[in-house]
Amino acid sequence: IADLLQWIMMSFGLPYDGMSSVARYDAFQQFLIKEYGAGRRVLLIVDEAQNLSVNALESLRMLSNINADKDQLLQVILVGQPQLRTLIKRPELKQFAQRIASDFFIPPLSTQEVALYIDHRLTVAGRKERLFTAKAVARIAEVTQGIPRSINILCDMLLVYAFASELQEIDVTLVDEVLKDRRDYGLFS
Repeated sequence: IADLLQWIMMSFGLPYDGMSSVARYDAFQQFLIKEYGAGRRVLLIVDEAQNLSVNALESLRMLSNINADKDQLLQVILVGQPQLRTLIKRPELKQFAQRIASDFFIPPLSTQEVALYIDHRLTVAGRKERLFTAKAVARIAEVTQGIPRSINILCDMLLVYAFASELQEIDVTLVDEVLKDRRDYGLFS
């Protein structure tokens, strides 16, 4: 709990340097009680939660046990990739899973949604005309499995390649070229 609690305290602007783990826990508990007494809720949002260890999740569970009367003083929202679901289903996290009041899973985007997603991002960036062909979008949807982060990374690479080649349109041939280059020369090849 000590390392995670240091990060949590830092994110709330609370002092934590030079404190023992017990003193940190007590200081954080007093912070929660003070906020509760002032009528404020404390919300901790953990992004990339799929990267947390089982011990870190257990630490979060212990922190969520801090109560006043029947009210929880700390509410935790975990945001993460699909691997988070797998992690939370592990047997050693059964007690943690039992504390989840609500959960929501956003499924991967369909091919049509990928097209809308790409068009939206290009529109926000100032592009008015369509840039990706339907076949290119279909291939992007296929290889990224509809995961927005993967779509973003691949499309960023495609934009660089298209710019370097002075292309006015991104087609499936360019998608395949980028995918081949990633396989042959990429970090994760």
